[in-house]
Amino acid sequence: MKFRKTISFIMVGGLLFSGGTVAFGQGTNASITMSVERAVSHPGAENTTTDSNLSESQALELAKEYMESFYGENMEKEEFDTQASYRENWQNPEEYTWEIAFSRHSRDSYFHANVTIRDIDEKLMSIRKHSDYRGEAVQIAKYTKEEAEKIAYNFIKDFKPDSMEQLIVGTSPHMRYYDHVNSSGLNPREYHIFYTRQENDIPVVGDGIQIGVNNATGEVTSYSYNWNEKELPAADATISAEEARGMFKEKLDFQLNYISVRDRSEPYGEEIEKVRLTYSPSFNGGSLIDATTGQMIDPVVTTKDKSKTVDISEKQRKQFGKLTSKTEQRTSEMTREEAVSLANQIFEEIYDGQEINIERTSYNSSMNYGQGGNRKTWDIQFGVKDQYRLSGNVAIDALTGEVMRLNLHSWGIRERAMESGEEFTPEVEWEDAYDIAIEVVKTLFPEKLKDLDYEQTYHEQIHYYNDMKIINPEYSFNFERVENHIPYRDNSINVSIDSSTGMLQRVFYRWNDVQLPETQKILDKQDLMDVYMQQSKAELSYSTIRDREANGQDIKLVYVNSPNNSVIHQNIDAHTGMLLDWNGQEVDKEDGEIQDITKKIQGHWAEKELKIMVANGVIDLEKFDVGDKMTKNEIIKMMVKAVGYEMYGGQNLEELKFIDVDSKDDYYNYLQAATMYQFIENEQKIFDGYNTVSRENLAEMLIKMTTLEKAATIEGIYTLPVEDIEAIDKEKIGHIAILHGLEIMKSEGERYNPQEAVTLEEAAVSIYRAFEIFGRQMN
Repeated sequence: MKFRKTISFIMVGGLLFSGGTVAFGQGTNASITMSVERAVSHPGAENTTTDSNLSESQALELAKEYMESFYGENMEKEEFDTQASYRENWQNPEEYTWEIAFSRHSRDSYFHANVTIRDIDEKLMSIRKHSDYRGEAVQIAKYTKEEAEKIAYNFIKDFKPDSMEQLIVGTSPHMRYYDHVNSSGLNPREYHIFYTRQENDIPVVGDGIQIGVNNATGEVTSYSYNWNEKELPAADATISAEEARGMFKEKLDFQLNYISVRDRSEPYGEEIEKVRLTYSPSFNGGSLIDATTGQMIDPVVTTKDKSKTVDISEKQRKQFGKLTSKTEQRTSEMTREEAVSLANQIFEEIYDGQEINIERTSYNSSMNYGQGGNRKTWDIQFGVKDQYRLSGNVAIDALTGEVMRLNLHSWGIRERAMESGEEFTPEVEWEDAYDIAIEVVKTLFPEKLKDLDYEQTYHEQIHYYNDMKIINPEYSFNFERVENHIPYRDNSINVSIDSSTGMLQRVFYRWNDVQLPETQKILDKQDLMDVYMQQSKAELSYSTIRDREANGQDIKLVYVNSPNNSVIHQNIDAHTGMLLDWNGQEVDKEDGEIQDITKKIQGHWAEKELKIMVANGVIDLEKFDVGDKMTKNEIIKMMVKAVGYEMYGGQNLEELKFIDVDSKDDYYNYLQAATMYQFIENEQKIFDGYNTVSRENLAEMLIKMTTLEKAATIEGIYTLPVEDIEAIDKEKIGHIAILHGLEIMKSEGERYNPQEAVTLEEAAVSIYRAFEIFGRQMN
């Protein structure tokens, strides 16, 4: 049988694509006026003439030279805004650096670059650029992680060939194991490849070179060099690895913990339904062994006479056990008026003496606060009368009345102090702030008081404002949940108190109403010592020991208890003895080796596309195999994740009208996002999300994502070179013809099989190719 493609389709294609690249939806470009070139000096740079090796102008010229040699960017050719700052090196407080920022904005493009130069020797410590040219071709992720690693390796060979012998080349297995967790969809982002420094074949912990490769262009867009110039100790260990291993075993202990079981691909997305009781390993006296003296070492030293702890009294503990909740579970969401009334009541109690003005309110039908699952909340913006630099917001659960989050922004006060040159000094003592924090918890969450660990240890908190150090601008207290004398660290109440005013600055509440496992019939921790130690070995490394109070550091040759296979030593199930990762999942191992999920697609006909989809979190090969038939819900989820839904999780999304979709459904948020992007219509009808999708229906769904939906419905101009064309729904033949012609979703040999259920590989590759042609913008 002879087949033909109609001239009509070619004409339609010409009309559709002659105007340039077609993007999803009708995006709008914001008009940004190009700014006049200017150099802005940071206040901290004014007094560097005697303290610094480089002057500001010298640092600026050197940064331009690095931009030229690194990126080929002539910084004199075009106008840029520039800003220079001189500050201490955050990674090594004993050194100072210059940070130069370049930026340029126009209607069609923007460009940002940062260059960090070590002052004492003019060495490039880091460089990064980020640019976007809106008139250029569509940009989505096109490079796999393996391709990025080759690019990074070749770059170091060319740019710093003298470092090659001092670097450990190769990606840590745990990075592959968890790489797909971090995702911005198919939007361009950096793959980060880190090479650890080694001396005498011994790794130097924390030192090395990190390369950032843009996954859309394959360009090296960032470089970071962290290299301690201090002389390293001699590689002469007086303690053998076997002796160190014995010391680790002697000092090993286990603590019981509750941990949430999370989906690896969405660790903070789904509602927590299961909690495990686990043993978590620790070593008495520190986590390192001095390879010369055999002493246990804590990598962060806190001077004992400066270390402070505080706790509530036994009398308070007994009082707290009698308190009950002020709120009740409602059957329907509170109204706006009820939410405002409750907010005013809260403000009166925690901001006594301040006149709070509510500025606006909004309702969120599905807000995630990190504990898994979603809450219906009223979000209330407020200000403080006669304090224009103070503003805040509070989120109140619409069903329980619980305060999920509260923020009072007061950085304007510190900004004014920094502009005047005044050194910031806390007015409130840490112990007094602790008492205030306890009262806040007592006011907002009285029923939770009996289930919290109140012991807190003082640590100096350092913040940077415009690269200037501010010590203790606020005091933060994290009260973790404790049940049966066992901590459940995923649940906590975090409270921050402003150190200059004593006002509540921040509350973050995270709590799961889930059944905790029993504490009976658990394994004896002594029996697990050998299990744990069999999975690890003592290895030499150079480690930086930091003194928190002295603001100094020292490098020592130490032994580290290193796992034979990364990621498996997070926890041990107290009931089964199984090794668990940090998501509470049993680690997938075969013959003692961690299984890389990308092995499922080695040699696949679409290996590259699938690897990109995995690495960027769009598809989940933990749950599915490539040949599994996909439900409508899963395909919608793929589409939304390809856009990069997590980046927009804070948007107030419309409640769904589908009569067969419950608000607690695992796919609810994705369906909401799909309606926002106009991938589906939010209608009061049956959605059938748990049914599989046919090939012809997938074609309709894919075209719905683009601007070609109207063109696809034109009758009488489309045909297809397949034997079973008569089996195709006449209303969908245009959708299928367009995708077939663009090679997004082609026929299988001489047949299209329109009614056949779509598999993961078909859906994933079709979605990827649609984005590749039409771009990443959503409706």
